[in-house]
Parts: sequence; C-alpha cells; structure tokens
Amino acid sequence: MADLGKDFKAPKKTAVKEWKIIESLFKTGKYFHTCGCDGIGYIPKNPNDYKIYLKTILQSYEESLISCQNKPIEEFTDKNEEINYWSDKIQKIKTEITDNKFEEV
Repeated sequence: MADLGKDFKAPKKTAVKEWKIIESLFKTGKYFHTCGCDGIGYIPKNPNDYKIYLKTILQSYEESLISCQNKPIEEFTDKNEEINYWSDKIQKIKTEITDNKFEEV
C-alpha cells in the first residue's frame, strides 16, 4: 500500500502492464498530487511509451545536473545539495531502466 496521491486513478486490476508502470513510476518518485489546475501529467500506458518516458526524464535530469555543476559556488550556495538531489534522481531513473530491461545504462 502506498500513498500515490488524491489524483491517482487506478488501472483495472487485470491491467498488469499498467500496474507495473505505476509501480515503477512510484519508485522514481512520481506521485499524483496536484492542485487540480493541470491534472496529474503524462502517464505512459505501455512498456514502449514508458521506455521513451524514462529516457526523456533521464535526459532532462542530466541536463539539470550539468547546469547546476556549471554554476559558480558564489552564485549558488546550495550547489552540493542540488548536485546530490539530481544525482539521486538520475540514479533512480537508471535503476528503473535497468530493472525494466529497457537497456543497460
């Protein structure tokens, strides 16, 4: 049992592939809490879409990490904390890519 958020809409019990994607999304830190303005965002419906989603998110996180690393410490006092934040998120995505056998990262 996990708190996925008030906006979570569960797939049918028999939708095994969709449940696997939801479980994997949860492991990467995806929750379904919103203010109701924009909805819960994109949720992949099949393994191929999920593979593309993970790779897109990974690329975005890696770009954020590089951007953070390139800022001078004088301008960015929480730089090390931010680097650790993005590094942790990147590792979670890489783990899910490997666990789902999408490819070695």
